[in-house]
Amino acid sequence: MSPDRLAALLDREELFDLVRRERFARDQRLFDVMRDCFHDDAYVRTTWYDGRGGDAYVEATKTWMARTGNSKHWVFPAYARVEGDRATVESPAKIFNRTTVEGVEVDFHAYCRFFSRAVRVDGRWKLLSFEVLLERDELRPVHAGEPLPVDAAALSGLRPSYRFLAWIQSTRGVTVSQDLLGDDRPAELDAFHKGETAWLHGAG
Repeated sequence: MSPDRLAALLDREELFDLVRRERFARDQRLFDVMRDCFHDDAYVRTTWYDGRGGDAYVEATKTWMARTGNSKHWVFPAYARVEGDRATVESPAKIFNRTTVEGVEVDFHAYCRFFSRAVRVDGRWKLLSFEVLLERDELRPVHAGEPLPVDAAALSGLRPSYRFLAWIQSTRGVTVSQDLLGDDRPAELDAFHKGETAWLHGAG
């Protein structure tokens, strides 16, 4: 195996490990490990958070999880691109949570992709961004046959790529932006990816 190919494989494995480790650490409340995955100036946008700074995001996550419980994440890193000390990683993912709404126990699942910029700092990859590209979601009662406490009218104006997620967050007092990236707006998603490719090749 050539040195260049070996280096490329090592970068890919380190990047895939990084994105898996960050979500695992978050779910297991290993906040020091989670913090170590982020660049100091990382930008993070999720349904409940939009801000800059690795420390700030980790501290906000601690508060969020104390308030709302612990959703879980399955992450399947699939696509990494590396240009020198810059990289992007896109990972099919699933967010799932069991919660109670108006006395009804429900299971919530969101299908999405996690997208991150990464930069190499002192020989180690760090996440410079973390964004969620939303695909679709679902909500079902834990006990089969129990009616869902959902008003259809409340869902009618919500984005199809994350309508239940937005509704669940509204029960927690969070207003979710209707301008997040999602498969139901392919033109916006295409523009996002073009911008990330430009950054990868040195823009910005």
